[in-house]
Amino acid sequence: MGPHQNFFDEFYAETMTEMAESFFARRKELEVRQEAFTRLALQVRDLGGKALRRWGSFFALLADAGVSRAFCEAAGLRACELPALAAGAGDPCRYRFPLALTARGRYEKAVRYAYEAMRLATRDYMEGGYGQDPRNPAKKILLPNHASLKRMAEAINAEVDKVNTCQTPSTVLAYAKSLDPVSAGREAVAGGFTGENVCKIDEDMAFKPVDFDALGLPELPVPPETEAVRPALDAACDAAWSGHREAAVRALACLTRG
Repeated sequence: MGPHQNFFDEFYAETMTEMAESFFARRKELEVRQEAFTRLALQVRDLGGKALRRWGSFFALLADAGVSRAFCEAAGLRACELPALAAGAGDPCRYRFPLALTARGRYEKAVRYAYEAMRLATRDYMEGGYGQDPRNPAKKILLPNHASLKRMAEAINAEVDKVNTCQTPSTVLAYAKSLDPVSAGREAVAGGFTGENVCKIDEDMAFKPVDFDALGLPELPVPPETEAVRPALDAACDAAWSGHREAAVRALACLTRG
């Protein structure tokens, strides 16, 4: 054994330990981030479903597809796909609508109430609302939402790309072998890993990027403040009440909670 062999062995062992810790720690951290993303995606999907059910309630109260379309155009909302999305989200939400002296007055109040509920639910889904921090009940935090989830997916995919290209198993193995050329030479004589084997290891251990579009989280337009679209709401109520009164009354009855 040469005079420097002990030093080399210790250096090799220490370097390999650090490499292994770095390699596996980074991969573990990425796995944890992906698992957290999956949990948050489920929460955001629930918020999206609630928002769409509230859109369904609002459209049902307007009683006619033409009235709904005219309102969306007047309010500046690109909502051509929303009726179908809302119908696929489940039963519309039911409310305890405010009372009024006349049937027409109650209907108008119900439409405005349903609009505001839909607006808030859509805002919470797309941009986030504030809720209680589970780790500190006295603190409010921004809850998971479509925008933050999309940013999280982009950050995870950037890390996935780095891990898959800059810290592949084959790269780590090649560097480890370069520290011990004698063993590497023996492995080469014995056959060692072929290029095909190395590529398969990299492929098998590669992380898959997040396919955000495959999550099925629709990007909904956030409606304006209720007062900002008051004229459009009033016009929609007039059109529904004058042209589709029976359907509007039935919808109001069906959507009213006891």
